[in-house]
Amino acid sequence: MDTSKFDISVIIPSYNRCAILERCLAALITQTMPAETYEIVVCDDGSADQTRAVTEAFAQKAACSIVYLFQPNAGANAARNRGITSAKGRLLLIINDDTIAVPDLLRQHKLSNDQYPDESIAILGRMTISPEVPPSFFASLHLDADYDQWQGKKELDWRAFYTCNVSVKRSFLLKYGLFEEGIRYHEDLELSERLSHHGLKIIYNPAALGYHYHHLEETEYLNAAKKDGKALARWYLKFPHLERILVPFGFHLTSDPMKRAYYILGDLLINRYTRPLLLKLARWSINKNGDLAKFLYWKLYASFRREAINEELETASSR
Repeated sequence: MDTSKFDISVIIPSYNRCAILERCLAALITQTMPAETYEIVVCDDGSADQTRAVTEAFAQKAACSIVYLFQPNAGANAARNRGITSAKGRLLLIINDDTIAVPDLLRQHKLSNDQYPDESIAILGRMTISPEVPPSFFASLHLDADYDQWQGKKELDWRAFYTCNVSVKRSFLLKYGLFEEGIRYHEDLELSERLSHHGLKIIYNPAALGYHYHHLEETEYLNAAKKDGKALARWYLKFPHLERILVPFGFHLTSDPMKRAYYILGDLLINRYTRPLLLKLARWSINKNGDLAKFLYWKLYASFRREAINEELETASSR
């Protein structure tokens, strides 16, 4: 028997980003969904800024229910898990604090979930860069590239479980698993891979649109490569039987001789000694030859990721 109080619970982990969270909440309290049908759950991961004050101010004026949860800093996954177990909605819409919802986002998620009521079916909404954010070359390499691969498709596999804008039946998560709190990147894909063994399917609804309010710079883009590699290594160390599944994400330990030769060649051409020169060329190419710049930054990203994988595996083996 379903005893849910709301149709949707919006789960938002946040850490020391109260100004962005304010924009996020402002968009969520003006949805086309009736206010009594959804709640917003802000999961504060130990913020030292005004996150609590911002959330409580919105709770006082919003027609919908807003719940504030606080925990000592333990990572976004721990915050998400707390929000999931505390939520009172039949559906969970998992977003980030820099996801700015269009007015119809919640209603679109509900419509899609109602159309596909099976417990194992999740709904992916579309994300694109906010028009209020200055244009960023690196957005085309990161967020836009991720969503471009789903264009024109409706039924997606587990690799499309992006927690910046995805809804899932709460009962499904409580039954088959929550986020792995020891992984701080790729946490959504690690969870969805596990859920895929219990029948997870994903339907894409681009009308459930959210804007990413974040200006991505070069340093952050390349730092993401390091986080990416570290997370892949940790994912492998926890579940070594998934080695082949991780290869398409850039994990390079493989018995395939051709792929190993490819990675070895990559390390010979792009490494900590050659990267400074390639970075200069990539920066110069942004305004001269965009395709060349994209190619170089993709290769640089892969190089930083491989280096981070190696370092994390070496650290683990020395323990």
